[in-house]
Amino acid sequence: MPLIPEGVLDEIQTRVDIAELIGRYVPLKRAGRHFKANCPFHKERTPSFMVNTDKQIFHCFGCGVGGNIFSFLMQHDRLTFPEAVRQLADHAGVRVPERDAGIPSESLEPLVALMEKACSYFERQLADPKAGRAAREYLATRGVSAPTRQAFRIGLAPAGWRGLLTAAKSTGIAVESLEAAGLVVKGPSSTYDRFRSRLMFPIQDARGRIVGFGGRSLDGQEPKYLNSPETPLYSKGRQLFGLAQAKDAIVRAKTAVVVEGYFDCVGLADAGLTHVVSPLGTALTAEQARLLRRYAERVILAFDPDAAGEQATLRGIDLVVEAGLQVHVAQLPPGMDPDDYVRTYGRERLEQLLEQGTSLFEFLVQSALRRHSGARTETKVQAAQFVLPTIAKVPDAMLRREYVRLLAERLHLDEGAVAEELGKTQPRGTAALRTSPAVPHGADGSVSQAPGPERLLTALVLDEPDRWAQAAEAISLGDVTDPTLRRILGVICEWTSAGRSINAAQIVSRLSGEGQASAVTALVELARATPMKDQAFRDCVRRLQATARQRDLANLREQIRAAQDAGHEAEWQRLLAVYQQRVTNGQGG
Repeated sequence: MPLIPEGVLDEIQTRVDIAELIGRYVPLKRAGRHFKANCPFHKERTPSFMVNTDKQIFHCFGCGVGGNIFSFLMQHDRLTFPEAVRQLADHAGVRVPERDAGIPSESLEPLVALMEKACSYFERQLADPKAGRAAREYLATRGVSAPTRQAFRIGLAPAGWRGLLTAAKSTGIAVESLEAAGLVVKGPSSTYDRFRSRLMFPIQDARGRIVGFGGRSLDGQEPKYLNSPETPLYSKGRQLFGLAQAKDAIVRAKTAVVVEGYFDCVGLADAGLTHVVSPLGTALTAEQARLLRRYAERVILAFDPDAAGEQATLRGIDLVVEAGLQVHVAQLPPGMDPDDYVRTYGRERLEQLLEQGTSLFEFLVQSALRRHSGARTETKVQAAQFVLPTIAKVPDAMLRREYVRLLAERLHLDEGAVAEELGKTQPRGTAALRTSPAVPHGADGSVSQAPGPERLLTALVLDEPDRWAQAAEAISLGDVTDPTLRRILGVICEWTSAGRSINAAQIVSRLSGEGQASAVTALVELARATPMKDQAFRDCVRRLQATARQRDLANLREQIRAAQDAGHEAEWQRLLAVYQQRVTNGQGG
């Protein structure tokens, strides 16, 4: 996705006040010039979540999260940075000019409005006392209550060939727009409604915008389920049915239940299980798994207990594991889908079945043994080879090692041989049974362990960016060892050297995609709590300068030793002279 122009980000931040934005989600109480609240990102009794209206940032002293208006929306609504920008731009009336997949973003808004009108049309058809009666009765037989029907905005496409088309044309909507939205089919001799005599399930994105429809046949026509075609708004593999309704419950439970069909999702919601989504009647995709990662830590796959359901589960396990999520499998009785089960046994029994679900490892082994059962060594090896490709995708090395041990024990195979086989099936770039390399300090945006003078210097430069010009007379960016602090100072240096002013909220915007927003807000609070800022700043510069000199002399000593060991007398004599001169000139301590 192309970069969003900085001028657009600045304009949005100018128009959207952070206290007004956060106040829509969290009750704020004034605390001096700023505001405080109970943090929306972790449980607490005493408010530690502060909103700084001067800097237009927020910071929680309890959990450490912080940022600007974009960061807050990303955290709270589990949005990507571009999604948060677009949502705030819509609120502020700012046009975002960048393009997505070659389609001007502003050109999608009429399609969004058109899909909303189509949804309202289908809802009216279902509510019609006469035309919608049979469909409402069918929903009642499926156990779907009126409140749930309304929550999911279920509607009815009437049996005629041109019901929606005629209604849309009467309000001035062009046929070309209906075709672009996937609502009508334009044939060589006529144009007609794509959906006819079908219950209509609106497919919403995470923001609640309708991007497509799924239609369930009411008159026996095939296919039984018909989805919208690919459009500029809708891509089947990128959306999850029910996510708009379920995302808050998923965040609370830290768990998403994934079911196959529309009625499974709606039926479970009607029974009170609200953290449920569906991959639109098909197997889970990689994009859908990554979408779930925004909201959940664990996924329970509850697909139908048939051969197709098992294949969908196996495929889903791989994708969920690759997305970095925990996964369990709910094994339903033969012949029952989740909707059947909850209507037969009730919510409590279904919750027990979901929570007592089969582990990733156990499900894989069971599936392997159904395909490769027997005492022969060759058969056991085949069973192991069935399981290992998924184990290879597990990101945690210790967990992979434990799975190897369990698999060897279960199949009565040599553990070393199983580990060796895993090494052959490892995804490219991942070493078998090796612990993951440690993340370099600061790479995750945390600066709590960075050297004190570096932290305070960066905080004080953030407080007054013009201070960097003074610091640069004595030190360089290379003298700052922490990568996060160096990156923050680099942004300030880049802007100020170009004669541009910059504030903390703008720096957060620049770093939002790099996971460093919370570091910026923590540094702002550090500066705010520091007395005698100018004196503290000068002390930090002196200490960093001294540390840099000591580091420089240590490097020279290493070079001298290396030259001596290599027998390069002229080189080590030259380096020794440089070293002595720097010490004499007071360059070291």
